Amino acid sequence: MPEQSAVTVLAPLPAEHHDRAATALADLAGPDRAVPAFDRLAGLHFARLMLLDDAVSPSGTRVGPSLLYTADLDGPADAHLQALADVSGPGLDRAFSCCTDYPTRPDPASRTAWLRAHRIPEAAFYVNTVGRGVSQVRAEARLRKGLEAYLDEHRDDLVDLPPAEIHAVLRRHALTDPDLRVGVVPARRPPLWWRARELAHLLAVPAVLLPLLPVILLALPFVAVVLLIHELRDVPDRQRPDPVAVERLRAGEDHVAHNPFAAVGFLKPGPFRAALTRTVLFAISYAVRHVLNRGSLAGVTTIHFARWVYLSPERMIFLSSYDGSLESYMDDFIDKVAWGLNAIFSNGLGYPRTILLLWRGARDEEQFKNHLRTRQALSHVWWSAYEDLTALNARSNAAIRRGLARRTLSDDEARDWLALL
Repeated sequence: MPEQSAVTVLAPLPAEHHDRAATALADLAGPDRAVPAFDRLAGLHFARLMLLDDAVSPSGTRVGPSLLYTADLDGPADAHLQALADVSGPGLDRAFSCCTDYPTRPDPASRTAWLRAHRIPEAAFYVNTVGRGVSQVRAEARLRKGLEAYLDEHRDDLVDLPPAEIHAVLRRHALTDPDLRVGVVPARRPPLWWRARELAHLLAVPAVLLPLLPVILLALPFVAVVLLIHELRDVPDRQRPDPVAVERLRAGEDHVAHNPFAAVGFLKPGPFRAALTRTVLFAISYAVRHVLNRGSLAGVTTIHFARWVYLSPERMIFLSSYDGSLESYMDDFIDKVAWGLNAIFSNGLGYPRTILLLWRGARDEEQFKNHLRTRQALSHVWWSAYEDLTALNARSNAAIRRGLARRTLSDDEARDWLALL
């Protein structure tokens, strides 16, 4: 069972090369879609390439354009960078040769060194189900299709059997079919060293914070007053999204079972907002690492992967791969976890006005959706390892495997298991 990792590579782009980079990404998303060879990179769930336009920060600093590469993968990040530099060399050269200091005569070694030099850390990284790797997702999807095909072919022979006997028949069939044999073996648990490391981290953070709890509790009223003062001074952005920009974004959505999402913006200025943002992201990082890692992000079950990344001290980007339409994605968050949206995103410039960080904000649905659309960025090149599978499909397929791996089931258990097929 692999550990999931994130890779984020950010490279500055000279302004005069902007159009050249845009053309390169358009080619890689269209006629030359196969050039990056993402399908040859073992353990890669999702990958994307994005062109981020220039912008002016609240302090007046101009931020030049840049190219961004992100990957959600199984195994260590450094191994992925090496494989990417080797396998996807032509695609990397096409995209990143526009960037500052990209190797003039690239080879795997120079590409790897360049990618490492431009990799930036993630402030928080969410995985729908830790340990469920690409190979497992694909194998369990084949298992489901194989079992359904067998049921369709032998329906007349099975229709009068008790549920437990049907389970036994399917299990015997899986044992004889090389493509389905994986289903009779439970998915492996993470290795012991990994579980020990995660347990140590789980316990270490509370152990460090516990002695500070009296100080934190004493400070909370003062922090709340300062926060209220800042919120009263906040100016929500009333800008409506440009219809042309929205149509361009929609043209890249809803082609497969899931979609990419990216939103980029500046943080509200000042040390208080900077400290608050880092505190919230620290809490999110801890929660998604140890608590919200079993198919649900505070009640939202449609996200495969998500990350929060500082592009600079003043600028952040949020990226996710999610199931369904953007409208349902936003509604899901607003209905189930509006307070979480506020906690995470209300430190961004122009966000709808909040009260004590958690209230209002995203509850102003129209303003929140306009805010999101105006900051949404196009994922120019996006790749998925399993385009026809939603997070719910992967979860259901894993449950089918768990049930089939058991030698016997009661009739009630088998009936519930068969309902998954």
